[in-house]
Amino acid sequence: MADAAGLIEPLVRPMREHLAKLAGDTGSASKAAESLGAAKTAITDVKTRHGAQVRTALGGWYGERANAFQGRVATLDGGLDRLSGNCASAQGTVAGAVGAVTTGRKAIQGLIDEFIASVKPALEAALAAQKAGDTNAVREATARAFGRSALYVEKSATELKKVSDHLTEAAARLRALRPADLGAFKGLGSQLGGNGAVEVQGGGTSPPAPPAPPEERGGGSGGGGGGSGGGGSGGGGGGGGGRPNLPVAIPPQPGSGVDINLPGGHTVQAPNPVAAAAVRNALSVLGTPYVWAASDPPRATDCSGLTKWAYGNAGLDLPRHSAAQAVGASVPPGQLLPGDLVVWRGHVAMYIGDGQMVEAGDPVQIRPLRTTNSGMPFVGFYRPTG
Repeated sequence: MADAAGLIEPLVRPMREHLAKLAGDTGSASKAAESLGAAKTAITDVKTRHGAQVRTALGGWYGERANAFQGRVATLDGGLDRLSGNCASAQGTVAGAVGAVTTGRKAIQGLIDEFIASVKPALEAALAAQKAGDTNAVREATARAFGRSALYVEKSATELKKVSDHLTEAAARLRALRPADLGAFKGLGSQLGGNGAVEVQGGGTSPPAPPAPPEERGGGSGGGGGGSGGGGSGGGGGGGGGRPNLPVAIPPQPGSGVDINLPGGHTVQAPNPVAAAAVRNALSVLGTPYVWAASDPPRATDCSGLTKWAYGNAGLDLPRHSAAQAVGASVPPGQLLPGDLVVWRGHVAMYIGDGQMVEAGDPVQIRPLRTTNSGMPFVGFYRPTG
């Protein structure tokens, strides 16, 4: 004669099959998540120590080679940020997958235990009644248990699907991670080039001479503005000098501009009060010393620090890195207005009108508009206010 366990086992078999699909060692995955976390910490530490060394190296150093060096720093920082971010994302994804499997196992085992506890007493009583001569007791109790088991099997299948869906999404997230462009690291250790621009480090003689005025609005030549000390190369500007996909700025209606008085007496019109305030802010700190990674005019600033500070004090927050400040709307060369940003891969300046721009060379100064800067890829002209 069958006992209660023998009657119950066929009813819980589908749930045990669900549980078996979640069997396996999750310890390796947990160790992988720990290793990814350790890698992220190590990469962050490398970037922090490298950044400190870079700031020391760039103290008082500017010119073409300094700009080229800063471009390489931005490339390295961008790669390290991507690696660190991927490690963090993968760590969270793997840890979440382990958690989903563990939770699913507990849920299904809990359903099995709960079902057995709910039907076992009735089946044991039916078996006892059968011994006493009740020939229908076991059949009726088993039928009731079977009906109840269908509900539990459905719940168990739902728990299994939750885990399956989570693992599918986790795999998709891992596949979607963008790898760091390790090819961009090639040549980072090669000798810095130069075409005669004056290099000043630790109290040298003089900064590079300003370039000749551009032949036409939006064109230009030469120039050695200081590079950006901001973080990685992400954001609007993109890496490698790529142009962000932004709408073209709409010229303001006649008479809607805001007047700005430039040094020298000329009056120009910015497209809106925010841009006008940003220009006035930048012009108010002419002469600020160039210090890489600084953004504290009039004490010290680098190129993107100047533009971020100028717009920030006008009520508009910009990203920290120069190329990432290619935001708002793109501006055709012939439609530049005061406050528009002139963006390179590793440098940024602010157009102030009258064919001029203000930028953080050493010191912050006004120079003729140009689109070249020590060989850096030119990204374009942008109006942060749109």
